[in-house]
Amino acid sequence: MQRLLIEQKFMDYLLGDPKFSGINNGRSNVQPNFYKREVYEKDIFPTIWNELHELDIVSSEEVVKNSTLFANSPFKSLSNAQLEAKEQIIMSIDKKLKSKSNDAVILKITGVAGTGKTILLSNIFWDLFKNEHLVQENGMQHDSSVALLVRHEQQLRTYKQIANKLNMRETVFDVPGFISNKKEYDVVLVDEAHLLWTGNYGRVKKDKWQPDLEAIKRLAKVVVLIYDPNQVVSSKSYLPERVKEELNDAEGVQLKQQWRIQASEETRKYIINLAQFSHNSIVHPPFDENYEIKIFNSASDMFSKIKQSDNEFGLSRLVATYDWPYSQGNHPKNESKYWMVKTKDGLQLPWNLQLPEVKQAQKAGNPWQSIPSSLYEVGSNYTVQGADLNYVGVILGPSIIYDEKNNSLEIDISKSKDSSAHIKPKSAIEWTEKDIEKNLKNIVNVLMTRGVKGLYIYADDDNLREKLKKLDLRV
Repeated sequence: MQRLLIEQKFMDYLLGDPKFSGINNGRSNVQPNFYKREVYEKDIFPTIWNELHELDIVSSEEVVKNSTLFANSPFKSLSNAQLEAKEQIIMSIDKKLKSKSNDAVILKITGVAGTGKTILLSNIFWDLFKNEHLVQENGMQHDSSVALLVRHEQQLRTYKQIANKLNMRETVFDVPGFISNKKEYDVVLVDEAHLLWTGNYGRVKKDKWQPDLEAIKRLAKVVVLIYDPNQVVSSKSYLPERVKEELNDAEGVQLKQQWRIQASEETRKYIINLAQFSHNSIVHPPFDENYEIKIFNSASDMFSKIKQSDNEFGLSRLVATYDWPYSQGNHPKNESKYWMVKTKDGLQLPWNLQLPEVKQAQKAGNPWQSIPSSLYEVGSNYTVQGADLNYVGVILGPSIIYDEKNNSLEIDISKSKDSSAHIKPKSAIEWTEKDIEKNLKNIVNVLMTRGVKGLYIYADDDNLREKLKKLDLRV
């Protein structure tokens, strides 16, 4: 058992080590449990790894742990709740694959941001790829085929890097490409399924177009979705009532334990309440020796703190609500070289994916947050949704205001520049300001739940910033 654990830990670390371009493992992903397991995980293995690092055989633990591949590794040790969820999903998959029914089955993994949904999906992905799962079809049996999809460019890059490093090529696809290829798979896994499109916003002929989920179901026997309604950030992902009912009725598992935010339960609740615009949520943050919450009166000061945190811990980035103009593929009409985030205190930084070094690294397949030069850009939900950051500095733009009646954050939709959150969905009968507000609130929820070690906040709205100052929230 001890040897299996050490082997699994090596796979976990080697996947995140940039020194190694490919690794091979003939075993399935075992989850051994034995007496003094924690000693092996937290003492013996790190000692072995650090000795190898001193010999310049492997990278440092810090480098490995800040890798996006490590964060999404299928070799993570699962919690008891995750193991139970995995067992339930695998059993449901096997049951369907051995049945004679031709109708696709939907299985869902739910839970708020940071509850380990992606780790569970990654683990299931490896299990299905590595182990035999027999399919009964036309009186014959064959091994199951598996594909993983995501409609988020940065997460797609991470999954493709993992697949390439583990020699799992031709298993990870973007959603439009998968649908257009029309190749059938037994099991299709979909991360960030709350980003699937329900309307025809591409260049697909009307008579050939189908909503993403419908098209995926036609190409799979089992579809396993990660879905969080509080991370729907675009009108393109608006769910008609029929699809809502289908998802509500689907068999699934719910993860509840928070893994990303490494803080006390009191601190986690504080962040979630603030991020989800709960009543009376603008109060003093709790003291937490393991997690730093800091409110800034100056975005420039917050940027300095983010640079300091990145230098010390790595993976620290600024992000912002979409309240300043940005158009991918077009240049600003003014003299500015880049689309800029400009705060009232004078901070001016380019929006994500514009600096030459970032563009070059993107061409090489690297996700935004792992590119060193992205420290000098401002990220958005388009670049960090689904990602882990050690420290996140959130710029709440002019659209985020203070609700005095409810003592909470509120949305002024007129100040948002995010057209994808505003436009009426093609599948919607009615579309109101409340629907737009929900999308924009979900964006704040995504941004404020990225930090593993800390959350920094700056409010550009004068009234909200003044409220935070009066509360003396460590400004």
